[in-house]
Amino acid sequence: MKTLATLLSFFYLLNLAATDDVSLRVHPSFYDESTQTVYVDIELQYNGHGSFHLADQNYRLYFDSELMKIDEDYSRSDLPQDLYSPISISEIYQDLDADQVNQLNFDDQLGFINFNIDLIDTEHGGVAFRQDGLWHKVAVLAFKVADKESLSQIVWSRAEVTNEYATAYVEIMEWVAPNKTETTVIEDYIDMSFSPQAHGHDYSVDVYPNPSSDFIKITFSNEITERLYVHVYDATGRSVMNEKIQKGDIDIALAISQLQEGNYNIELTSLDNRRLGHTSFIKIGS
Repeated sequence: MKTLATLLSFFYLLNLAATDDVSLRVHPSFYDESTQTVYVDIELQYNGHGSFHLADQNYRLYFDSELMKIDEDYSRSDLPQDLYSPISISEIYQDLDADQVNQLNFDDQLGFINFNIDLIDTEHGGVAFRQDGLWHKVAVLAFKVADKESLSQIVWSRAEVTNEYATAYVEIMEWVAPNKTETTVIEDYIDMSFSPQAHGHDYSVDVYPNPSSDFIKITFSNEITERLYVHVYDATGRSVMNEKIQKGDIDIALAISQLQEGNYNIELTSLDNRRLGHTSFIKIGS
C-alpha cells in the first residue's frame, strides 16, 4: 500500500507538471547615450510546481521601426553557452506598412523580429527554474534609437493581439526527459510600453456606460484635429487593445466582451506618443 501511495503521489506530481506554465516580459534595462542604444531584456518567470527545465525557444516581437532599429551585433543570448546555442535571428522586417490591420498603433511603420535559442544538451537538459517569483533573463536585444524620449511599444506576437499579421507565435519548450521536450503553456505576455512625457491633457475623455459588459463609447471634449490612438491597459499595465482615431472624430465605440472582468485604463495619445487624455472603466460580467 505504501508503494502504491507513493506511485500515485508521483503520477499526481507529474500531472501537475504537465499543466505548468510561464510568463514572458520585455523589460528595458539600460540606455547607452554614447551609441543611442537601448538594451531590452527578454525575461521568463516560472509559475508552476516543482522545477521547469528550459529547452528550445522561439521568440517573436513587433516594434515601432520608425523609432527603433534592431542592432543584431549587440543582441545576444544570456543563457549558459555550454548548454544553449547563441541567439539566432532568422527574420527581421522593418518599415512595413500594415496600416489596414489596425491591431497595433504603429501599423504603418511595423517592425518584426523572430529569433531562437536552442538547447544543446538534450540528454541532460538545461537551466532549471523554480516558482520563486523572480524574472530570469534569457536574452538581450539592442535597439538603435534616435530619441529615447519618444520610444514606442514592443509587443509579443500572440493570438488575439497580433493574429492579423501572422499566425506564428512565441513557442517555449520544456525539457522533460532525455531527448524529450514538450511545448509549454505561456500564461501571460507582458509587453513593453514606454511612458510618454507629460505634456498636459489636451482632451477631456469620457466613457459610458461604465461599468459595462459588452461595449463602451468613448467621447472627447472636442473634435479630433489629427490622427490619434486610444490604448486600453489592464490593471497590470499590459496593453490589451489599441484603436486608431481619425481626424474629425468626436467619439469611438469599443467592443470589450472579450476582456476579463476588472479595472482598465484608457489613454489617448498622438503619433509622437504624447499623452493627450486619460480615463478608466470597469468591465463586468454579462
